[in-house]
Amino acid sequence: MTKPQSSGKTTIRDIAREVGVSVATVSRVTHDDPRVTAETKKRVQEAIDRLDYRPSALGRALSYQRTNTLGIVLPGLGGPYFAQLIEGAESIAVERGVVINVLGTHLRPDAVAAVRQLAEHTDGLLIAGGTIPDDELHRLTRSGRVVLVAGAAEGIPSVRTDGRRAAAELTRHLIEHHGHRRLRFVGETKGSPDPMQRYAGFRDALASHGLDESGEPLHYGLDVPSGAVAARELHRGGDLPDALVCANDELALGLLATLPGLGHRIPSDVAITGFDDTALAELASPRLTTVHQPIAELGARAAAGALGDDIDDDTVLATTLVVRESCGCTEREAAD
Repeated sequence: MTKPQSSGKTTIRDIAREVGVSVATVSRVTHDDPRVTAETKKRVQEAIDRLDYRPSALGRALSYQRTNTLGIVLPGLGGPYFAQLIEGAESIAVERGVVINVLGTHLRPDAVAAVRQLAEHTDGLLIAGGTIPDDELHRLTRSGRVVLVAGAAEGIPSVRTDGRRAAAELTRHLIEHHGHRRLRFVGETKGSPDPMQRYAGFRDALASHGLDESGEPLHYGLDVPSGAVAARELHRGGDLPDALVCANDELALGLLATLPGLGHRIPSDVAITGFDDTALAELASPRLTTVHQPIAELGARAAAGALGDDIDDDTVLATTLVVRESCGCTEREAAD
């Protein structure tokens, strides 16, 4: 890159574009912020020297005001998943000496305006995928550091797991190990990126074995009461599939708690699986087969990125299939 000719003066955006980092990162380098890694600082400084960038003293004073606050934007604040995500982010906040400010968008009539207001008072934002539109995410990156968690948007750093692959592995276990042929998905399949990816993986596994879904997905929310409602709907229908693949543990726990009272045995009448491996999965009766994903680590990695650490554009953390008795595995198989 050569120095811009139109104005004759290199801007901070030119440096950011040259190095492939955010404007906020360049600003942190010019302020000798210790949160920037040595390698990134070296690359930015080399670009500054090469392009003869001279930051305005007035601009630096006005544009770089540390708040020592990390903003976290989630669709809701209830449930073990979000609690673990926040806990992971909090571990980084404590380490860096910053506080967190958490915003739930589900009750706000204008979520975008609320997020913009939050962004004005934070050093970085951790935003759950699917919470606000992509164009707004890109607008926010022009004034600060944004990292997505459990989602993806072009040009925005993200930290996630591969839910599609993990759900396919879980579904294949039901088909190949237990011989199930009639499987049905429980959970909303539009809107939130996580359930959409898990549903896609479910369908991938069925297709690879020449199977069709045993009924349309049961479109419910991601909480325990929704699982109980789904259980009663299935009971009224009178034709349970071999297995129910749930979008998360909370839905599965609602089914586990409700179906036995309606006369259906688990797993002999119907196998049930979840996703996330929250603490209650191990305590359920029967214990819940699920996919373990490192939720707290997702929050910690995303928080570190939002506070200035270098992260990959797409950081994908590993998941693990956890087999227990709710799918039909014995205690010995689960232990193995």
